[in-house]
Amino acid sequence: MKLPTAYKSVTLYDDAYEVPYPPLGFCPIAEHQLGNGDTFGLYWPIGREDCDPIVAETYHDEWSIQPHFSSLDRFLATAANIDPDADDEYDDDSFVGTPTFDEDPQSPAACLFAAREHLKSQNVDAAIASLEVAVSVLPEYSEAQALLCGQYRRVGNNDAAIRSAIQSIISPSCFGAPPVQIVQWLSRQSSGPAEIESDPIWLNRERLTLKFGGVKENDEYKILRDAIDQYLADSAFVRAMTLMQTYAQLMYSETVSFQERYDFDPKAFVSWQREVAATQYGKARILELPSKGS
Repeated sequence: MKLPTAYKSVTLYDDAYEVPYPPLGFCPIAEHQLGNGDTFGLYWPIGREDCDPIVAETYHDEWSIQPHFSSLDRFLATAANIDPDADDEYDDDSFVGTPTFDEDPQSPAACLFAAREHLKSQNVDAAIASLEVAVSVLPEYSEAQALLCGQYRRVGNNDAAIRSAIQSIISPSCFGAPPVQIVQWLSRQSSGPAEIESDPIWLNRERLTLKFGGVKENDEYKILRDAIDQYLADSAFVRAMTLMQTYAQLMYSETVSFQERYDFDPKAFVSWQREVAATQYGKARILELPSKGS
């Protein structure tokens, strides 16, 4: 994965995770942590391994990732403007939060916030524009994709709504809860854009509920697992790797006994993710840190 030019301005940790959270492609950094177990880190969106990463933050209590900054440069610029005498809610002069839209107009999180503000005044077009920026920077931003789907529906752009719906469904839960209402809407659609006619999520839309947990068996996992295999067979590697991350995180949140019934081993699955990325997609989602002095 491509290191940003300013990578020497932060201290990078190894990203060799053996469990599904944080997701593959997240590399933690030492600076500006609150000390509560959460950390900022570089994150390469799936399919953007050759591009500069964004800067996101783990919220481990929620198993979520908040995509705060569109680049390391934006993160460093915001951090440099912190007032050490400011009395913020964390009482920590190293705190860096979500940037404002003015500070980082391509921040996925700031764009999502801006879209919600636009919707308060029923400015749907402006909301769509903000959301389109968010998902152009981070395509697997499930929360933004789900909201964008709703706004496309409001303006009658059904094909675009279906595309966003499918992307939100296959995207990892760390970027937004499974979009149950979106899949309910999708199940009622009788036609869509030509390019999704053979998409496994589209073909199984009437069988999906995206409801997980609290049951001994759940057919949702077989549908998602089969969809991964279909994406791989179709050489749709970005979609396959996106859904692999989603499947892994959903299954990882289940009980150990449930995982065993479905033959899910977290470490083995993550190893498979890395193998697919390296051997089939051709771009391993592993950051090789430069040796000291280089």
